[in-house]
Parts: sequence; C-alpha cells; structure tokens
Amino acid sequence: MKNETYLIMGASSDIGIAFLRDLDERMQKEGGQALVLAHYANSEERLLRLQKEVTALQLVLLKADLSVEQEVEKLLVDAAAHCEAPEYILHLPAAKFRYVKLKQFSWEDVRNDMEIQVHSLARTAQFFFPKMAKKGSGKVVVMLSACTLGMPPKFLSQYTVVKYALLGLMKSLAGEYAEKGLNINGISPNMIETRFLSEIDERLIELNKESSTLGRNVCVEEAVAAIRFLLSEGAGYMNGVNLNLTGGDR
Repeated sequence: MKNETYLIMGASSDIGIAFLRDLDERMQKEGGQALVLAHYANSEERLLRLQKEVTALQLVLLKADLSVEQEVEKLLVDAAAHCEAPEYILHLPAAKFRYVKLKQFSWEDVRNDMEIQVHSLARTAQFFFPKMAKKGSGKVVVMLSACTLGMPPKFLSQYTVVKYALLGLMKSLAGEYAEKGLNINGISPNMIETRFLSEIDERLIELNKESSTLGRNVCVEEAVAAIRFLLSEGAGYMNGVNLNLTGGDR
C-alpha cells in the first residue's frame, strides 16, 4: 500500500479543499493512504466536514495565524510531532485580495502579508527542508500569481510586492536544494474565482474574465491539476519553475 505525507499551508482555502478531495480520490484508486497536516487560520469548519467525507486521508488539523511568528513556530513543532518531515508541501496562504491604488499603499498591510506568505514559507523551509534533504527527495509547490509574469495589472502594488518576494524565495530555495533531491516550483494562475476574491467588486471579476484570452477566469480544478502535476513524478526534472497558468494572456 502506498503511503504519502503532506503539509498543506492554507488547507481550508477553496484550492486547498479541492486539492484534498482530488488527493482522496487518487489515493482510493491507488489503494493508498495519505497523512495530511492541514493548516488553517481561523475556521476549521470546512476541514471538519471534509474529514468526515474522505476515506483515504488522515487529516490532522493545525491552527495558526501565520502573521504571528510564535504561532508559526508552534505549527511546525506540532506538525513534526506527526511526521519527521513531509514528502510533499503545498504552500497556499495569503491575505484577502484587494485592488489598492498607490496613494492607499499601506506598508503595514504589506508587512502582514509578507509574514503570512513569505516568512511562513521561509520558516517551513528552515524547519523541514534539511530533513527532507536527508531522505533525498521531496516536492514543494508555492502558490504565486500571474502578476509575476510580465507587467502586472494596475492597482496591485501591495499584492505584487509580496508575490515577487515569494517568487524570489521559491527560486532561491530551489537552487539551494536542487542537488539534494527536492523539487521546488510555483504556479502563477490568472484570477481564480474563490473566496479569496470576496472583497473585490463583482464587476471587476467580470471585466477580468471578458478581457482574458480564453474569455474566462481560471477554474479551481485547473489550478489543482497543475499543482498535482508539479507534485508528481512526471515533474521530476522541473525545479525553480514558475508555471504559467494564464491561458495565453502572458
């Protein structure tokens, strides 16, 4: 029986939940089991419901506010109590998406999102990557954004600063651990219609859809499929890649 271990930061997000459902289906087909260390920030309700539905996943729920350093440290220690090092890490957390004009630029908001996205990944890497390297294998996928591909849209300076920092960290980690058997890549999709957009005017979401090459936004299932590929054996020769999921827009 095939057994796998995952650490998913931001597991309660729409993409996290969809990925877990997909993973459960795959594990059932393969006759395997997966231990999933599932991080959430506030509400565990969605993960608790999923916990009752899946049959091939052992979900361990770990709560942490990633903007608080002490909570990140506790999360990692708690995760390590369940497995020495995960085989797969999926990094999804982010603050809510908002359009912000330059005159409204808030360094405090940037700093908060840097903690949630960039610092939490850095600490996770420091904590688990050496242990994964000792095993000689491991795959990591980081959720980036289409704003890191070419010229970013207007009014996204705060969001773009954080995502470029995350891109730089991802590529640096990939370079440092490439010879130690770790594959570390990112995915940069266009707008995905999830709860992440709850603070965005629906008219802007519709305009983004209409202006895209394919005439629609990215489906959650398409993002999950790209993540699944980057975590698969088929992506074994991919490292430090920022996977373009823009439908030809960039």
